[in-house]
Amino acid sequence: MPTRLPATINDLRLSLAAGERAFPGLALPEADAVELVLAGCDLRGGQFRAIRLGHADLRGSQLEGACFQQALLWGADMRQLRAHGSSWQEADLSGARMQGAEFNGAALHRSCLRGIAAAGSVWRQARLVEADFRPGQDQPTDLSGADFTDADLSFARLSGVRLQGARLVGACLYGADLRQADLRGADLSGCDLQTCQLDELPS
Repeated sequence: MPTRLPATINDLRLSLAAGERAFPGLALPEADAVELVLAGCDLRGGQFRAIRLGHADLRGSQLEGACFQQALLWGADMRQLRAHGSSWQEADLSGARMQGAEFNGAALHRSCLRGIAAAGSVWRQARLVEADFRPGQDQPTDLSGADFTDADLSFARLSGVRLQGARLVGACLYGADLRQADLRGADLSGCDLQTCQLDELPS
């Protein structure tokens, strides 16, 4: 861990170039970090409100407890990252690759998750109220095999989303839009499907 955390994006780039990867508690709100490579970095507890990380590489990074409220991460590579208890309210994550990412207990109210590739991702007890998962203009939203056990998906937009084999056990779907979603093989045990929008009840 560096003795002093980087104070600017340029400082962070220099630290990364020197091989440093541990930056817990880093604070770079509203910074412009498009296409920055942060793969494998420890960013736990960081403060990144409204940061611009479009097309950044965050593969396998540790983001537990970090704040990314209103951040822009469109098209970012977020595969296999761990973001337990992190905050992403109103963040734009559209088109991001999130296969195997973990967002247990994270807050993603009103976040934009359109067109994400997130097969096998984990969202246990995440708060996804009014989150928008709809497909992007030219990119489907893939949540096949994802785990939403006990997640709050109230009023979430999931129309047209791939949810084959997803686990939604005990999830709150009040007011959620699941019309035209692919729910083949999905586990909806404990969900009240009378309070959400569905084309038909899954068999």
